[in-house]
Amino acid sequence: TEFVYTISSRKLMVEQATKSIKTLKNHVSPEKINVFYTPPYDEHDEEQLEKLGVNLIKKQNQTESFNINTGDEEGHYVEKTNLCNIESENVVFLDCDTLILEDIWKVIEGDFEFKARPGDAGVHEENWRKMFERFDEEYMDWMPNAGFLIFKNEIHKQIGEKWLNYTNKDLKYERKNMNHQEQYALALSVSEYNIQKMTEDEHVMEWADKPNATGTVYHYITPNPQTFWEHLITS
Repeated sequence: TEFVYTISSRKLMVEQATKSIKTLKNHVSPEKINVFYTPPYDEHDEEQLEKLGVNLIKKQNQTESFNINTGDEEGHYVEKTNLCNIESENVVFLDCDTLILEDIWKVIEGDFEFKARPGDAGVHEENWRKMFERFDEEYMDWMPNAGFLIFKNEIHKQIGEKWLNYTNKDLKYERKNMNHQEQYALALSVSEYNIQKMTEDEHVMEWADKPNATGTVYHYITPNPQTFWEHLITS
């Protein structure tokens, strides 16, 4: 099993990923951790990542940038699909703003080929179903949150081209003020496989100003990320 992050020197991504990787290294040897590092680059950031002893893979962006929230500046890229190039039977993806607080192997164990937490916002049922029908894919009635993903039995290799192609298509699925194209495309790509939903304790999504860290993988969203990290990590 290999573990993957995708980051660039934007905002606090490298700082966040560094602390996330430190928590992951409590359960995983660093040579099993792969970091895809994409533009914009920064020499200091690159040195910081190299000191972690992980497999640092420097790559160009695969797609044009886009914005997730209406009105935000563009700056998001479809980079998670890089994980499909990992030569391993099983791959685990983690966003940079996650902390591994308990034994992550407990979440990885089990009889499934793809595992993720359902997105909190849900889906627009009628339009979501039409999207699957439009592309003749087996229906999946929920959208995966892409902050923590598990792929088994080499399905990440099987879906790589499909996942990237769908991210570049007009899927004709819209959510008010949001564009999670990468997650819509992922759902279309994995729906035919043996899928399992993560529980809220396995992938905890934090929305409160004052974090209360619980669960196995803790995914924070807070107005003051630096305070968050200081609250949970002292190293």
